Formats: sequence, structure tokens, C-alpha cells
Amino acid sequence: MKTPRPSHLELQVLSVLWTAGEATVHEVLAGMPDGKRRAYTTVLSVLQHLEGKGLVRKTASGKQNLYFATKTRGVMVGSVIRDLVVRVFNGRAAEFVQQILSEVSLTPGEARAAAGMLLRPRGRAVSFAAGNKPTNPYSKTMAVKKKAAKKAAPAKKAAVKKAPAKKAAVKKAPAKKAAVKKAPAKKAAVKKAPAKKAAKKAAKKA
Repeated sequence: MKTPRPSHLELQVLSVLWTAGEATVHEVLAGMPDGKRRAYTTVLSVLQHLEGKGLVRKTASGKQNLYFATKTRGVMVGSVIRDLVVRVFNGRAAEFVQQILSEVSLTPGEARAAAGMLLRPRGRAVSFAAGNKPTNPYSKTMAVKKKAAKKAAPAKKAAVKKAPAKKAAVKKAPAKKAAVKKAPAKKAAVKKAPAKKAAKKAAKKA
């Protein structure tokens, strides 16, 4: 399914969400890149349109909603850049990059980062760039839980393997039964008692 292309105003709203991760309507309104004054209802309407396109989702937080982007910056901007390279620069990406560098100023650190990205294989330069990580606030929590579960699993298996040692101890129990069988010997001793009584009777008769 083709990703819907946002308008200029919608891209500004998305840029706030990409930077913040998640934000309320008031926070988006205060963080709009162009700095223009807009009504609260205008930003709310834009967020609702983006939600309708599937580009934004919201979660309840108390009495207000938190909005977050469902698509990364790389996914959304990538299609726009490719379209510009083809339509405006006739497919010459180098000219497009030169145009960008002539329009903006880079710090020394940003220049080194950009040079490193240009030397990477195609498709990898964008994947780890800033703003291309998932913006869903629950994704990090799920990843941490999965890692913890993987680490805990081997320990449980080791504990299960030690259990048979208890079964071996249980097998020694029949030795007690053998000791119980020797008890009838006392009964045999009791049966000899009548012989003494007979000897006493014979002595009286004598």
C-alpha cells in the first residue's frame, strides 16, 4: 500500500512528533518549525487528518491525548527526495546534494557525519540516521522485555535439568520397608512365653 503524501503543514506537524517522540496538541503548536502563529484548532485539525491517513496515532494520558507518528522520517521524506531527484534534477543525485549543501550551513560535526553517510553502501546511510528510529513510545519497552525474557530462559532450563536428582533420593525409600519386615521376630519371641508357664505347672505337680 502506497504511503499517503502529507502536505507542507502536515510535514511540519510530523517533524515536531519525530523530534519529540510524542506530544500534545499544545506542544505541537509551540514547536512548529516555521514559528507562525496558529490556532489550537488548526493544529488539532491537522493531527486529525494525519490520523485519518494512518500517519499519526494517539494515546490517552489523563485528560489529554498524546500523538505520535506511525512512519519514520526516513520513510516519509525518502519518497519526496526521490521524486525531487527525478523530476527536478533529472535523476542526478549529486546535483541534488550540492544544491542542499549550498542552501544550508553545516557544523564541522554535521559535515563529517554527512561525508561518512556518502561513503556508506546505498540503503544503509539512511537507516541509522537521526529521526529514522520508530517513534512509537511502546516499541522500546517491548524490545527491553524481549531481551530480558531471552536472558532468563536458559536459567530456567538449567533448574529443570537438576530436578532428577530428587527422584534418585526417593528411590532409596524402600530400604525402610525392609526394616519393617524384621518386626515379626518379636512376635516369635512372645510365642515362646507359654513354654515357661508349662514348666512351672510341672514343678508344682512334682
